[in-house]
Amino acid sequence: MFHNFKPLYAFTLRSKLRSKAFLISTILTIVFILGFTNIDRLLANFEDTDQGQALLVTQNAELTEIMQSLGYEGVESADITEAEARVGLDNGDYEIVAFTDGASARVLSDRPEPDFTTLLQTALREVRNAELIETSNIDPTVLAALNEPVPIEESYLGRGGENSEELFSSFAFVYIMLMLLYVSIITYGSMISTEVTTEKSSRVMELIISTTHPVTHMLAKISAIGTLALLQIGIFLGFGYFSARSNEMAQSVIDNAGNARAVIYLLTFFTLGYLLYAAMFAVLGSLVSRVEESQQMTMPVIMLLVAGFLAAMFGLNNPDAQIVTILSFVPFFTPMLMFLRVMLVDVPVWEVALSIGIMLGSIGVILWIGSKFYRGGVLFYGKNAIKQWRQILQNRQ
Repeated sequence: MFHNFKPLYAFTLRSKLRSKAFLISTILTIVFILGFTNIDRLLANFEDTDQGQALLVTQNAELTEIMQSLGYEGVESADITEAEARVGLDNGDYEIVAFTDGASARVLSDRPEPDFTTLLQTALREVRNAELIETSNIDPTVLAALNEPVPIEESYLGRGGENSEELFSSFAFVYIMLMLLYVSIITYGSMISTEVTTEKSSRVMELIISTTHPVTHMLAKISAIGTLALLQIGIFLGFGYFSARSNEMAQSVIDNAGNARAVIYLLTFFTLGYLLYAAMFAVLGSLVSRVEESQQMTMPVIMLLVAGFLAAMFGLNNPDAQIVTILSFVPFFTPMLMFLRVMLVDVPVWEVALSIGIMLGSIGVILWIGSKFYRGGVLFYGKNAIKQWRQILQNRQ
């Protein structure tokens, strides 16, 4: 039955590795990872860090000194009218003019100046508070003691982390990995259905089936593209790890959540999810003769993936929810929801083992049922394969 498995596996894997689509997608994804892990540096290039020259028209001489002490060095006191200020702004002599009246101010500028206005608000608040303390005869030390925050130290006992920083890192890591799981399964699963349909439409399938058992052909396709997927994901994870080392936030996420245990669970649930969905994609792809039809035929499987992904996104807020626990044992949702649970909460070992066992059993059942349809489907060139499923099953004999 498994005659010609190795040649088919090697041919499919080699052709995919040499394809332009694989090279382009790998390069583009690496570029995206590089940009994502250095997003703070990229955004810094679009920020205007230069402080504009500012004039402060005020009767309080201390206000300018306070602004300078807060970090806005390009501010000076001036005594000009609003008309003169507008002329100076038009001529480019300065960029900001602020007129103060007690604890309020009016700012003139060509464009929004959030840094200046924020510091001006802080300075005016300090001046106002100092005047209120002086007129009310309040001891400044007592007021400072009242405003001093009360320290609270939080410690979490769950799997996600012992403090808020580690918990945030775990959530960020799980969110990124869930996206990777979802995109990878749907991408490589669709690749299988497209590959099978393309071979049928070009009649190459008839030549292959004449020398190879249909089930061997299906398993070779699934195995080869699965190997391709693991290779590409390995490249992305490795490049992402080294690229993230230059980013403080990304490095914190990796240090707190990106351990060997997380990688093992990620690869385990990806492999199981891929095998489950790949079998369905392969069978559905064998039932149609055109690539356009395969996209419609595989839509129910894609909807299952979308449902699992959405459930995982909602489950991020409450991974202990009963509905998340129940759905994590449903084979179609297990890859994402069980991965979510084992990363964020303490899941008993027997639950993880049970979910993996259910997945393996489901994969076996789907491969067994799918092989029966695949053997007849690859040589079926009629229309409306769903209504003619009896004929498809007869063709397998």
